Amino acid sequence: MDVKSAFLNGDLENEIFMRIPPGVEAKEEQVWLLHKALYGLKQASREWYLKLKGRLEELGFKRSNADHGVFTKIIDGEPFLIVDDFLLFLSNISHIGTVNKRHFEMKDLEEVTQSRPQ
Repeated sequence: MDVKSAFLNGDLENEIFMRIPPGVEAKEEQVWLLHKALYGLKQASREWYLKLKGRLEELGFKRSNADHGVFTKIIDGEPFLIVDDFLLFLSNISHIGTVNKRHFEMKDLEEVTQSRPQ
């Protein structure tokens, strides 16, 4: 799965101001106060991770102590793994609805295939 504009979903914990980009009409001393993370912002990946982690924990997933990018949940006795930004490992495709798509706009990139080096 691919979360569209993932970093833009992150909420900022601190006030962050940025200079207005060239080409945008503004007074020289003006700056923008950001309400959401932007790509290229140092905090963007951390804020996205915190948002994703919170949502997955609300859905009952547990974060792995060995790798904080891996979340697991047992559904009907079967393991369901989410790795990083939604590489899903599940034995029953009907469980895919467990990941609620209402919170993030997502695109299904189909099954992962193994390619062998030549």
